[in-house]
Amino acid sequence: MSGKFVSHTGIQSLIHSTKPCGLPTNITTIAQQLKQLGYATHAVGKWHQGYCKPEYTPSHRGFDTFFGYYTGAEEYFTHLRSDHVDNKSWTALDFHLDTPDNYTNVFNMNGTYSAYAFTDRAINIIDNHDKTKPLYIYLPFQSVHAPLEVPPQYPAKYPKINDKNRKTFAGMVSALDEAVGNVTSAWKRNGLYENSVIVFTTDNGGLVHAGGNNYPLRGQKFTLWEGGTRGSAFVSGPLLNKTGYIYPGLVHVVDWYPTLVEVAGGDVSSLDVDGYPMWSHFSNNLTSPRTSFPYLIHNESRTFVIRVDNWKLMVGVENTTQGGWFPPPGVATPVDAALHGKDDYSSELEDTVAQQLQGDLDKKPKPQPVYLFNLEDDPTEHNDLAQSNPEQVSVMMQHLTEMLQPYTPDACAQVKDSPKSNPANFHNAYSTGWC
Repeated sequence: MSGKFVSHTGIQSLIHSTKPCGLPTNITTIAQQLKQLGYATHAVGKWHQGYCKPEYTPSHRGFDTFFGYYTGAEEYFTHLRSDHVDNKSWTALDFHLDTPDNYTNVFNMNGTYSAYAFTDRAINIIDNHDKTKPLYIYLPFQSVHAPLEVPPQYPAKYPKINDKNRKTFAGMVSALDEAVGNVTSAWKRNGLYENSVIVFTTDNGGLVHAGGNNYPLRGQKFTLWEGGTRGSAFVSGPLLNKTGYIYPGLVHVVDWYPTLVEVAGGDVSSLDVDGYPMWSHFSNNLTSPRTSFPYLIHNESRTFVIRVDNWKLMVGVENTTQGGWFPPPGVATPVDAALHGKDDYSSELEDTVAQQLQGDLDKKPKPQPVYLFNLEDDPTEHNDLAQSNPEQVSVMMQHLTEMLQPYTPDACAQVKDSPKSNPANFHNAYSTGWC
C-alpha cells in the first residue's frame, strides 16, 4: 500500500485489532495514486492496515469500495474473530461493505466461504465496471491464512496426504486457485484482459503448524530467515514482452507500488517511495536495479536484518526452534534435525557489532548475536560465515549504518490495547470510530 520499508512508516509491529494505530494518513497509498490517474479502485478481502478511525479504513485510503474484513484473521465461514482486552473477551463479526460515505456490517453471509464471497464480489465489480475508465482491483484473499477451513471437496482431491493440517492447507490452495481462475475468466469475458497486468504475490512464508511448508528454506512465518521472508509471486498478462521464465533479479514487496504506477502511465520519478519501478525489467528480463533491502530495522527490539547483493546480515535474531528446517511430513532429513546456531553471544565479533550499534563508547552494550550468510551459495542458511569472515561483517555493518536513517519509531509497539475497540460498543461488529 505504501511502497515504503516498514522502518520508514512506523508500522514495524503487527497492527493488532485492539490497538489504536494504522498506516499513517500522511502516506499516499497506491490506490490514491491510481485514482489521480483516473482509475476506478476497489479493495476486496483482507485489509489489516488499521481501522480504529475512518481515516485508516480502505474507503478513505483511495478505494471507491471495500468488501472484506479489517483485521488479521477470522473464521472463513462465519466471518467472526475473537479478542480480549483487560480480561474482557469477545467474539464478533468482522465483515464489511464500505464506501467513502457509508459503512455497512455484513451479517447475512454466515456460512459463505470467504473465497467464494470475495470472488463473487470481484466478478460483480468487473461485470459492472464502466469500460471507459481503467480499473484497479486489490484482491487479498483470506486464503491460506489460519484458521485452516475449506469446503470438504477440496481436500478430498489429495487422498495421498495423510497429515490433516497439510491436507486441509492443500485444499485451501485449490480453492484459491479456482477463485483466481474465475476472476481471470471474468476479466477476459469483459474484454479487459488484453490491456491488463495481473500480479499474484504473498506477504510471508508458510506457518508450519498451520499446514504451511517452506522447506528446504530455513524458518517460517514470524521469523526473519528465508523461509519466513522469501515469497512466491508471478506476473501475467499480454503486455509482457517476455513470458514463461523465472525472473532472477532481486525484488522487494515495496517495488510493486512504483511498478504498477509505471504500468498505469504515472510519473514514477515524483513518487515518495522506497521501491523501484520494475515493469521494463520484468517484461524484458533485464537486470534488477535493486541490490539491497532491509528485512527489518527495529530499534526498539535491537533487531536488524539486511541484504546487500548476495550477503545477508542478521543482528539481534535469537536462535529458536522456529528458525529451524521443517521437511514435509514423510521426508527424512537427519542433517536438518538440529539447529545450526549460536549458544554463546560473547565473542569479540558480537561485542564489536553491539558497540557499533550502541554508538556510545561510555556504556557497555549487550553483545548481539550476529549471523552472516551468502545466499547465492547457501540459500538454506546452513553455513554461518560471521566468525570466518569478519571483514564482510564489517562491510555489511557499514551498509546497516546507512540504512538506519531515517528511522520512524514503531507506533504500534508504543500504544496499548484499547477496551474502546470492543465490538459490543458497535452492535457486536468490529467497527471504526474508537480512536
